Amino acid sequence: MNSDRGRRRASDENSSPNRLDCKVPAVRPSAVPVTRAGPPLRFGLGFGRRGGGALAATAMAIGSTASTAALADPMSTSPEQAFDQGEVPNPRAVGMGGALNALGVSTASIFLNPANMALAKVYHLEALASYSPEAKRQTYGLAIVDSVLNSSHIAGGLGGTWSEYDPGGIHRRWTDVRGALALPLGDHLALGGTGRWLRADQSLGTGPFGTSLASDGNNGPLINTITFDAGATVSLGDSFRMAVVGHNLTNPGTALAPITGAVGIGYTTPTFSIEGDGSLDFTTWGSARARLMGGAEYFAADHYAVRAGWRYDWGTKINSPSLGFGYIDPRWSIELGLRHDLISDHAETLGTLSLRYFYDALGSQPTPDQGGEMLR
Repeated sequence: MNSDRGRRRASDENSSPNRLDCKVPAVRPSAVPVTRAGPPLRFGLGFGRRGGGALAATAMAIGSTASTAALADPMSTSPEQAFDQGEVPNPRAVGMGGALNALGVSTASIFLNPANMALAKVYHLEALASYSPEAKRQTYGLAIVDSVLNSSHIAGGLGGTWSEYDPGGIHRRWTDVRGALALPLGDHLALGGTGRWLRADQSLGTGPFGTSLASDGNNGPLINTITFDAGATVSLGDSFRMAVVGHNLTNPGTALAPITGAVGIGYTTPTFSIEGDGSLDFTTWGSARARLMGGAEYFAADHYAVRAGWRYDWGTKINSPSLGFGYIDPRWSIELGLRHDLISDHAETLGTLSLRYFYDALGSQPTPDQGGEMLR
């Protein structure tokens, strides 16, 4: 009976048509606890001492069962935290608190501000993955940006991700594919646009009333739409940039593709960058709610990026500090971003990892004093 009342309360709290409706259960322990007992195994799968293979196989089975049980538990965060406005978690952006609308060139610009693709001569390919243990969220994606090969100076990019959260509950899944173009207008202004296809589904029969129209909606996808983003970036000299960008400007009318607008101001040098951003979400909460984001980055010894940032979201009323690290070579990079919510009843941790390859399309590598900007 207590469980039923808990599910009804969660349903009532998330029943607004502009919010992501699903239950927010309490944290539950894994169904199969795993404890460390006895000395560590000193032999492999069936090699060496007799019985080692059986013990190792048993340990692997227990670990696999525990992992499966953990995924089967419902998420412990709110739906708004888990979905995070549908943002694609890029390691550099996550590490800088999300403040990258002015300085985010390379593949991050496809998902943030497409105008920035035209601000650096790059040909970059990226594979990324992210995970949140509390939201049980996973994201996997690929992206490519080319601002080098087109003789008309038009930059282009493609990106696609697949994500899911709460596989033990509503099991929401979505596919997000984007294509972007950007054009520099002189030396100080760039304009860009992104076309976006978004499709989202969730499991049936997981609402508080079982399989029903009220709990699950219809049998088709929650959303299957095409929308677009648009952005502009102004360069004030070699170091200062100002940007404005809008997302989902066709107004799909759902929190799965909320209308958002953002502005950013950044300062960058070959070794140091700092940016502050502000954004408004006009859809998720039924009225405009703001986010403030700030972050900084230090590029050391021509190879090592260290990042830190902070984000405050007025919708969820959560402060989220973040850190990021990266090793950046003239040919490739590996980067990590981490974020954790503070002072929250449903705190979430997010980690994201990416591997990028820098194709030298013109047969020339950036010099050390250019590397920080060209390769980020």
